[in-house]
Amino acid sequence: MGSPGVVADVKQVLYHWWDNTEPEVGARHFGVTAQVLIGSTDSDLADSFDVILCSPSMFADRFGVERWGHGFAEDVLPGGEVLPVRGVWLMKTWSPAAFEAAVERLVTAVSPGPDWQTVAARIGRHLPWEYDYRHDDQLNERAGLPRRKHSFWHDDYRT
Repeated sequence: MGSPGVVADVKQVLYHWWDNTEPEVGARHFGVTAQVLIGSTDSDLADSFDVILCSPSMFADRFGVERWGHGFAEDVLPGGEVLPVRGVWLMKTWSPAAFEAAVERLVTAVSPGPDWQTVAARIGRHLPWEYDYRHDDQLNERAGLPRRKHSFWHDDYRT
């Protein structure tokens, strides 16, 4: 019989409120950055997966065309016509229980995997993973390819 594989486990969720105040459960206009610490069930260690949670109205406030080039919308591509937005989950109303249940659902859906990097990369398709660029570099190295030269997220790593 083979190994049960690596199973992901949510260790902790930290909320970083944009306006320094947590809204009431059920609020329809809110924004928060969540840092979700996830590791394997056989370890106390965890990696960070970061996501923006907000209402559609807050998304419009923070990412509207008039805000492009500033704040959350600062990463407009050259030419100013495209703003890639990664790692945003929209919620109708604020509910930490609903968000955390959705994260648990995701973690369950991507487990088990053959190793932590595979499981973390699967989670990273939905919650940006702090080590996504390193994982990609390792895959290229195993295939005899050079490191990727460009990254949206880790320019200081590339230099």
